Amino acid sequence: MDSAERLLLSAFHDPNVVDIIINDDGSVMLEKAGARLETQACRASAAQVEAFLHGILGRAESFGPSRPYADLSAADGSRVHVIAPPLVARGLCVTIRKRPGRRPTLEEIVGMGALSPGCAGFLSYAVHCRKNILVIGGSGSGKTTLLNALAALMPEKERVIVLEDTPELSLPQPHVTYLRTRIRDAGGLADVTLRELLVNTLRMRPDRILVGEVRGVEAADMLQAMNVGHEGVMCTLHANSSREALHRLEALVLSSGLDLPMRAVRSHIAMAIDLVVLLSRLADGSRRVTQVTEVTGMELETVTLSDIFLAEPRRAPGDAPFSLRPTGAVPRFYDELRRHGEQPPLDFFRESD
Repeated sequence: MDSAERLLLSAFHDPNVVDIIINDDGSVMLEKAGARLETQACRASAAQVEAFLHGILGRAESFGPSRPYADLSAADGSRVHVIAPPLVARGLCVTIRKRPGRRPTLEEIVGMGALSPGCAGFLSYAVHCRKNILVIGGSGSGKTTLLNALAALMPEKERVIVLEDTPELSLPQPHVTYLRTRIRDAGGLADVTLRELLVNTLRMRPDRILVGEVRGVEAADMLQAMNVGHEGVMCTLHANSSREALHRLEALVLSSGLDLPMRAVRSHIAMAIDLVVLLSRLADGSRRVTQVTEVTGMELETVTLSDIFLAEPRRAPGDAPFSLRPTGAVPRFYDELRRHGEQPPLDFFRESD
């Protein structure tokens, strides 16, 4: 076994490595937790890349003009994406998102400095209150990690259905069913989309629904499910701000073919989503929650938002790059809780640090 093979296998089994990228020229890039991508000194040949894939997948896969790309899962559940010629110029281009041995708890995420204690307490309370939560951020910002930590807070007695393209979520509750999409493979089996899984999920009497990532026409069905009484739905979405996330949802709903005026689409979103949680990846490689926003309703043609927690920039040398603080706004859904005789806690919003 030469240096390139040893590097790839060692990186795959290293718990500190988060991403492995093999470019079509054989160059290798690794990213470790809390650090940036780094290019390695060696190059892998086409044969070495194929042997590496065979080893981690536990089976041989063929790629080429008839199957130029594929989303696959390694034997340990890591996400493996492959693009082959003619879509790339030379050899296989492989991107691997490692599946962690275990996901951190919400308390551990606080300990890492990615979330303030007050905000963590508020999000825990929102899960308890069965609020519909959208976790957003860029690629590699920690969306799935936070979603997993929040979902782990759901009551053990509830029936949870998890919908994913690749298996990433792992929950401790006893009544969890994991459903996974199926895309085109070498055997030519028909696709099973997130939208089809979601339609089936609604017939399975779920108490909670988790969607690993909303990226297509399934957004319309998810919003409809939220608006007809399914509470405590949580999902992730690629977006860089709360407002951008709502615009993305609008576009995804319209792409589903529904013939609705824009105001109706926005009204559906405003009624369905309760909270939007933004994660950001900072220049030093760290990942932090930088905004928690409540969707408060509609005003004319616009969905109205209210920031509950917001990251403030560094105040002085030596301070953390961002400090997540309460804005002073009290969530509007607290009024509804009070009407039902509950006195929601306010300690989350008195945090000084």
